[in-house]
Amino acid sequence: MTLYQLATSCLITGALTLSTSISASDLGAGLANGADAVLLENRTGNYKHWNGIGKIFWNDDPACTASLLDTRDANNLATGPAYLLTAAHCVPGVIRRPLAPDEKATVKFNYFTDTSASYRSYGIKDTLWKDFQHTDLAIMELDATLATLLKDGISPLRLASDWAQDATDVLIVGAPGRLAQAGLRLAACTQEATAAALVEGDRVYPSALKNRCQDIRPGSSGSPVLDRKSGEILSVVSTSTYGATADEQCFDNAPCEVKNGNITWSPDTHYSFAADQVRSCFNEGVFTHTSSACQFDPAFKVTELEYWPTQYVAMPKDPGSPDPALNAQFSLSTPLYRFKTVRDAMDCRSPRNYSGTLDASKAVLDTPLSRDAGMHYLCVIGVESADTRPTATLMKSAWITPVQLVERTPVRMPEPTLTLGADWNYSVTWRYLIPTHFGTLYYSGPAADTDCSKVAIADFVKTFDDVTFNAEQLPLMLCSRNEDLGGRYSKVRSDLLALP
Repeated sequence: MTLYQLATSCLITGALTLSTSISASDLGAGLANGADAVLLENRTGNYKHWNGIGKIFWNDDPACTASLLDTRDANNLATGPAYLLTAAHCVPGVIRRPLAPDEKATVKFNYFTDTSASYRSYGIKDTLWKDFQHTDLAIMELDATLATLLKDGISPLRLASDWAQDATDVLIVGAPGRLAQAGLRLAACTQEATAAALVEGDRVYPSALKNRCQDIRPGSSGSPVLDRKSGEILSVVSTSTYGATADEQCFDNAPCEVKNGNITWSPDTHYSFAADQVRSCFNEGVFTHTSSACQFDPAFKVTELEYWPTQYVAMPKDPGSPDPALNAQFSLSTPLYRFKTVRDAMDCRSPRNYSGTLDASKAVLDTPLSRDAGMHYLCVIGVESADTRPTATLMKSAWITPVQLVERTPVRMPEPTLTLGADWNYSVTWRYLIPTHFGTLYYSGPAADTDCSKVAIADFVKTFDDVTFNAEQLPLMLCSRNEDLGGRYSKVRSDLLALP
């Protein structure tokens, strides 16, 4: 595979070394778009301009990638603290649990495979801002000043200013995990806008950017996506379909693109969010909440969720069957709420066609959907009274939940793994994959007397866990049914558990 188009090139132990013949305008050193990512070595200082891209650690556990921001003022003076830019889901308390008082968060810079003896570690003091509703971005403050890090030789990265989100040649420099060697890796590819909403699990993002760079893995989250010529930060890596299948589309770790209700699944595709808005969050080198870009005090909050809104439902059996329905039970911080269902997520921000006001304390919502296959959205806004005006802040705060309406195909059969141990006990492991395999119903009885096709559903036991059958119970007939996320059951499967 050709990694460089150089007059002189050198490949040493899988690490990329810059050639003096490379144009200064190509920070990718000729690395072809879509080529395998390259593990970077910095023993000669060739990549010191990226030593400010670091690895976040929670205690001693490696987590995400983050960038030291260049927040020097108009006079190029470092007057404030040092700040990190990363993905919001990397922040404690967003997806992972908050840190306990005796735990610590740090970032390690100069994180190259050949410089482990000279990593520079700094404590993370606080998370100043995060947005996991409209984007996936966060700003964290270190317990050192930017001037200190500059003195230590750490190079901060600049944010790009106005830039057209057209197809652009980019570089991703990050520290992915689950690879043979730790350290920063360089990948090259093209970034472009999705021109669609991005849906992942219960989250809906109005817009995103995508790329197909190589070797983006868990741990790459928070990596900067850089302009290939200037080296400025264009966006921040958020999520990916790497390792996921089309069966999981639109659920966690399997994001999908949705436009006008139509779902597009793109395998091995990575998604990021533009970071240009973050520039306005700093004034003379210091973070400020005065910018609307870095303040978000929602007009209401979901305070209780007794029953998560429906996210997966099958088309009705026939034209005479009831329409598909969306159900939810919740409470809001406001006394009242309004709702509607739409096919375009951005319509949630329009005040048109919302319902009248309803009690938002222990609300029970059961509303029909149209019979159009694809993605639908539940939009909810909390209001103080029927006279509350639909302000921009209120509409931006809309709670948006996606729900897939799928064609009524048969539910997948259960896929148990039956293992006979050395103790002659059987261990049964069930396949779990949202949304197609969401728990298993099982029943066991004497092998000679059990006809699985005649066992009533009510006699089955639902489980997500492994089940063990002792040798003394054998032989047994194991009956099982798979349940999908929509609550439908498969046909029954029969397995004879007997000693050889």
